[in-house]
Amino acid sequence: MAAAAAPKSGRDIVAYFAGHLANLVNGNDHLTDEEFVALKPYALYERVRRVLISNRRYSDILVGVWAYPPPNDAEDAADFYFESVLDRPIGSRGDAPSSVDNLAALIATRAVGPRAAPAPGRANLSIWKALVGGGAPKLRRFTEQSELFECSNRILKCLDAANRPYAEVLRLGLCPKEWLAGDSAVGVNTLKAANAFLKALKAEMAGEVGRRPRAGELEAAFAAAPIPGCKDVAAFVSGLLGSAILSRLAGQDHTFLTSFDVIEATQGEPEAEEADAPLMEASEAVPILEAAVAEGAIALEEKNLLAAIMEGRSLAELMGTSLFLRRKLKTDFDGDLEAFIADLSGRTAAFVAARAGRP
Repeated sequence: MAAAAAPKSGRDIVAYFAGHLANLVNGNDHLTDEEFVALKPYALYERVRRVLISNRRYSDILVGVWAYPPPNDAEDAADFYFESVLDRPIGSRGDAPSSVDNLAALIATRAVGPRAAPAPGRANLSIWKALVGGGAPKLRRFTEQSELFECSNRILKCLDAANRPYAEVLRLGLCPKEWLAGDSAVGVNTLKAANAFLKALKAEMAGEVGRRPRAGELEAAFAAAPIPGCKDVAAFVSGLLGSAILSRLAGQDHTFLTSFDVIEATQGEPEAEEADAPLMEASEAVPILEAAVAEGAIALEEKNLLAAIMEGRSLAELMGTSLFLRRKLKTDFDGDLEAFIADLSGRTAAFVAARAGRP
């Protein structure tokens, strides 16, 4: 993965996954004229789990290559991600509905037959329970692209909240199972502070990892990024979390760790869980892509690929059905799909920026 493309790719993967979840709940990977979809929680669980395991970008970035100790296998990592993120309760702030309340409310409007609407702010409401917890055997499908986009947007807001503790542990280079499970689980605010401290410490060490930091470097980093509940840096580094961070820093293996920037970029802003502004709707995106085709910035097949990516459809399926895309991938990018997507995204973004600057 190119360093320049890593942060954008990391953030995009969360949006892709949100779109993928919306499509799976909707009963297919593309819009059809079918009116209803049968809601089978176990079958849906198996499809989501299979996606987390088989899609390399999800397993390497979203679920993460655990630093130490590594997971037993991809299935183990995916199961823990499901439990710790997709089925993690999301609380509300104040009296306003939370992001997961809004998601549950949207799914409830599609229910066919009796379905108990979850009470706002219910303590155990998670993304998964919002999607399948009402008990309705059928849902009225999202047949309009704008409707499916809204479902994807609401899932994405939930992921911004639920994914944060998991991603913070990965950023520290530690194992989620050791720091997110059980009575000794570390809170998200402490994890965020620890990452700020680690970032400041790496700057003080001038990027020279693979050794123990000096006392002066520790003091300077703690002054720049103190840890709540710790009176000084000695108190932090003598505790379990601080000790684990320094041990990992001293023995870091760059060939094994997922990029810090990639993991950092998977996270939304802290306020994202409460933000109500929608992401780009299909009605906004499609004209822009059509204009890019008309002016030669991208090809028609590439426009169809971008539109499908926004819907969360499988890249393997899309590449398999387009001879043009397969030839371009082979001749221009030597089979490197990630480089192809990064180039296509860059050309589209450059077109949008140039278009915005025109009088």
